[in-house]
Amino acid sequence: MMQVAVRDAKNRLSKLGNKAHAGERIVVTRNGQPWFDLVPHERKGRRITTLENVRPTISLKQAIAPVTEEDVPGWL
Repeated sequence: MMQVAVRDAKNRLSKLGNKAHAGERIVVTRNGQPWFDLVPHERKGRRITTLENVRPTISLKQAIAPVTEEDVPGWL
């Protein structure tokens, strides 16, 4: 953990940002007291929802039926 005064942080923000991005916790102080921390941005993972209660819009027979020439014009 590194402590730095807000005045110094203004002048060295880019370097302090690089250190925070690398995993170091930077505590910015104001009048000698902790004011805020510089920490790396936390990426959130993708949310996955299950399809347990979803009903298909077509039947299984329709889903696995071969494509006919009548089906093709709308797709090309």
